[in-house]
Amino acid sequence: MSISNEVVEGQPRRKPVKVLLAVWLLLGALPFFPSMVGFDFLPSIEWMSKSNLPGAAAGLGTAVLMLTLVVKNIDGTPGPDWKKALAVIGAPFFSFLLGRNVVVIVGPMILALIAGQQVELPFTVAHADRDGGKGCRSPLELQGLPLLFDRLCGVPDDLRQSLAPSTRVVVIGRGTSFGVYAEGFRIEN
Repeated sequence: MSISNEVVEGQPRRKPVKVLLAVWLLLGALPFFPSMVGFDFLPSIEWMSKSNLPGAAAGLGTAVLMLTLVVKNIDGTPGPDWKKALAVIGAPFFSFLLGRNVVVIVGPMILALIAGQQVELPFTVAHADRDGGKGCRSPLELQGLPLLFDRLCGVPDDLRQSLAPSTRVVVIGRGTSFGVYAEGFRIEN
């Protein structure tokens, strides 16, 4: 009996591009899970500057591939035109974010888990006076980091009041020179 890529007993063959894209997008979603359970991961400023262009390229490639698949699969499907338009507009933006995350965030996160040790990385305060939201109370927002990976949560109000924008802080935690799982911070002297 030979294995074939053709239809076997009424089952269509798996499309490798779709499977690889699904795995890629799941990797891109991986960075959101630690923050949901209270672990703040911050990529280093140095890593952000080095990975910005490759991250944008990965995000753009993912967005183009997703747009191609959405347009190809949306033709002829029943349903309102506004839902089709929303899929064509929304899918590339969402997939750009996830594709960029794979390059910019996932690598440093995994490296920090596997090979991390106690490190101290410098950052600059962007805002210390914002209220935050349900997922992040009393945030300390930092400059130069991507959205959702740019803050420390649960910083006491009396400490936040003593910090002004442009204040330099050193974040301490498990990580590498590429990023850190924040456990605490101190004001840089």
